[in-house]
Amino acid sequence: MSTAEAVYTIAFEEGVDISAYLSSEETERIRQLIAQLRATAPPSSPKQEDSRPIKRRAVPKPALVSIGGVNVERLPGMTAAKAKEAKIMAEKVYPTIYVFENSARELITAVLGAAIGAEWWQEVVPRKVREKAQKHKDGEANDPWHGRRGSSMIDYTLLSDLPQIVGANKAWPHFEPIFSRKSFFEELVNDINVSRRVVAHMNPVSSEDVKHIEAAFRKWSGTLKAKRNLIP
Repeated sequence: MSTAEAVYTIAFEEGVDISAYLSSEETERIRQLIAQLRATAPPSSPKQEDSRPIKRRAVPKPALVSIGGVNVERLPGMTAAKAKEAKIMAEKVYPTIYVFENSARELITAVLGAAIGAEWWQEVVPRKVREKAQKHKDGEANDPWHGRRGSSMIDYTLLSDLPQIVGANKAWPHFEPIFSRKSFFEELVNDINVSRRVVAHMNPVSSEDVKHIEAAFRKWSGTLKAKRNLIP
């Protein structure tokens, strides 16, 4: 009997409906094991009554987490705590950071493209940012089997590069009507980027950090909605 089978056997004996967590084949396997154990168990001998309360052994509860159709709690080695963290990260943190970062890139592209034209990347973006992005793009040649990171050079920038583009001398006059001050966009990026660095290494963020991410995103989305008439 495996450890998992032993756990579900105990759970069944404690009255837990194991069919909610197992397939029909797995459930039948546990029932067969229980029948075999009962058939081979020696008869119990009468014992002196004990007035002390009986301590029942705690039964580990499955994580009951499904993400994108994948039953995370069935992954070998995945603890319930990690499965729950994955659920929060997948539903709250990853989408928020993804939307913020990519909407910022699209806003920059739309504003500068409309104001300067197709050559805005060369004319406006600081040289160090352009060189870093080009290095990232050139690195794709090392893994030709993988899809491209993006179709535009701005897709190869880091989140921390974006305030440098918005705040560039030739770019800022076109963003000032939207953001009013350079520090607004820079502070939002810095706030979200702290959590992004943690997330990028597949580590969880705390519930308080999730609130910070959501608060920063509300400022961002609220600003874009209020200034939508100024966005090309």
